[in-house]
Amino acid sequence: MTDLFNSSVLRVDQPRGAPAARSRYRVYDGQGTLLATAEERDVSVLRQTVRTAFGGSDAGRTVHVENAQGVPLLVVEKQNARSTRVCTPEGGQIGALQNKKLYEYTLLDASGGLVGRLDGNRLGRKFAALDAYGNHVAQVEKRWKGVATEILTTADRYSVEIYQPLADPLRVLVVAAPLAIDLMLYEGKDWPIG
Repeated sequence: MTDLFNSSVLRVDQPRGAPAARSRYRVYDGQGTLLATAEERDVSVLRQTVRTAFGGSDAGRTVHVENAQGVPLLVVEKQNARSTRVCTPEGGQIGALQNKKLYEYTLLDASGGLVGRLDGNRLGRKFAALDAYGNHVAQVEKRWKGVATEILTTADRYSVEIYQPLADPLRVLVVAAPLAIDLMLYEGKDWPIG
């Protein structure tokens, strides 16, 4: 399909800088090769200003993921603080991440069937990705970027390590998990410093 889904190690970086009120990400493989970019589109200046002035909200955000050549791959759509859908570029649902309780998410296929879950630690920085049978198949971690960056900006960094080949839609949901987690948990701190 694409290197984004074939790489067993991914790094997801959210650039620091204005306008942080529009979600943007870069996805690299373990060697630092750019695999994909992801960003919100069509966010008005007024909406960006409101997000920056008053902080984030529970409102939805839609991030479009493209490979390094600009070919659309996915759409990650935060519906609210507890639910994010992952879709094809044409809008067909691949699956969803649903927040069940603090730092615990179920991974669902397009029809709502359980394909796995993310079990986060008590700080919401390390998430064990488990398949539907409870096998630990991948790890998603939010990396520390320093006190000022963590508190005052939306710039975040995630790593994903996939331990074994995964069938779709679990594979796609694990790859999309850092974006979904960031949108649901951390995009609310929209007070950027440049």
